[in-house]
Amino acid sequence: DVRQRFWFNRTLDDSQFFLAGLSGMLLTNLCLSITCLGLVGERERGTYEQTLSLPTSPLEIVLGKLLPLVAICYVLVFAATLETGIVFGIWPRGSLVSLAVATLPFVLASLAIGVFVSALARSSAQAVFLSVFFIMPSFVLSGVMTPYQLMPDLVRRIGGILPLRWYQIASRRIIERGGGMLDVLVPTVVLTGMFFVVLMLLKWRIKPRLD
Repeated sequence: DVRQRFWFNRTLDDSQFFLAGLSGMLLTNLCLSITCLGLVGERERGTYEQTLSLPTSPLEIVLGKLLPLVAICYVLVFAATLETGIVFGIWPRGSLVSLAVATLPFVLASLAIGVFVSALARSSAQAVFLSVFFIMPSFVLSGVMTPYQLMPDLVRRIGGILPLRWYQIASRRIIERGGGMLDVLVPTVVLTGMFFVVLMLLKWRIKPRLD
């Protein structure tokens, strides 16, 4: 006879499903929150002119704002992984090195999106609104709360442009399935491409002059 069999999460434990994507949700919230007020805050304080007067390119300004925050994001991933392991007994079954490698382009892409929001906004309130407008759809459409395979085709395609979609795929392959670097190669490449696309948008948006 034909019987249905679940290869991963055989008991259909919902905590295992949600906690596998917890670090991605925390990183999305953190990255957007700490970077969305960067450039617009400098405009409001009147220090943006000093930044423009420096002998740096727009990309150097952006990378200078992003790279110091990467270490904070890795601390968050470590804390979330440790907490879910100690409290719920859910430890990554796959390679931690692969998880760290897949985390880097996701963090950079999310931080870059936050800086891009800050470059678009004209006030701090507007920057906060735009960041929330990005964070909430990321949670709903990426697949961290419900499996994206169950979504309508159009909604699933829209969710595919969100970095969190690809990071939760990578993290679940590592945490739940015990995957390695080859298993997360495609999500890692896609996230890296997203990061460079946002960098190009920032290069276009941030001009070394005052409007």
